[in-house]
Amino acid sequence: MLQPETEWRQRVPELVARYAARWELDLGEPFGGGSAAHVVAATTADGQDAVLKLSLPHREARGEAAALRWWAGDGAVRLLREEPADYALLIERCRPGVPLTAAEQPPRTRLTVAAELLARVWRHGIPPPDSGMERLTDVAAEWADLVEERLRQLAPPYDRSLVARGAELLRTLPHTGDREVVVHGDFNPGNVLSAADGSWKIIDPKPMIGDPGYDFSPLLLQVDDPFTHADPAPVLRERVALVAEIVQVPPDRLLAWCLARLVEGALWYADRGEIGPGGDAMDAAAVINELLAGRPR
Repeated sequence: MLQPETEWRQRVPELVARYAARWELDLGEPFGGGSAAHVVAATTADGQDAVLKLSLPHREARGEAAALRWWAGDGAVRLLREEPADYALLIERCRPGVPLTAAEQPPRTRLTVAAELLARVWRHGIPPPDSGMERLTDVAAEWADLVEERLRQLAPPYDRSLVARGAELLRTLPHTGDREVVVHGDFNPGNVLSAADGSWKIIDPKPMIGDPGYDFSPLLLQVDDPFTHADPAPVLRERVALVAEIVQVPPDRLLAWCLARLVEGALWYADRGEIGPGGDAMDAAAVINELLAGRPR
């Protein structure tokens, strides 16, 4: 019997042909680099640049259309068409489409761009309960259970008290914020693309409804990773303060979410047998934990 992913990949050519015909698309070349979606450049019948995206059916892809529809092109690419049964989306295309990771701008400028985009999409608040998006409270609680289970079963050489702190934060942070928004869910700088009018737009949400502070961690770590600096603490303070002012989330709350997500990531690595990368994540979490405790390094 074929695995679900293999079966889906065998269906991709048929799905591409189906939606090219149904939505009257002139297709270009596929985009490379994706592992959970097949993405093809397209032009609509009225000449609009677009992207046909066919996602591997999985949990994180379920809410993408709902988030893009809710944001309505304000800071994010616009959703043009969708077919939920096949995880098929037609999306506005960004040109030139340079990711923020490759932008020739200093880290502070890129962080500002990204933070301002987050503030824009967050101001839309939350959709009605029937939106189909998961709640961060539920997902983070599942992750906390997984962190503890993996620590028990795998016994990686990580600081157990710090792992416990991360699991605790995963359970408590989603319940203690002062507002809820549609969080992007994977807000790394590769998911921010340049548009023809000089603006930047968000792509590829894996959305949940919950505390906005959740979204910050990948951005901090992937825009000139502060943990590659000889002394990361002052870099962390400066960058967290910059983003906190723009998005109106307290700096300590942003750092606490970073700690929680680093611990979750460390145990995810351990589950894959990648103890070294997990240890690196734990080292970064330890630096953040000291900052939160007021013990500068």
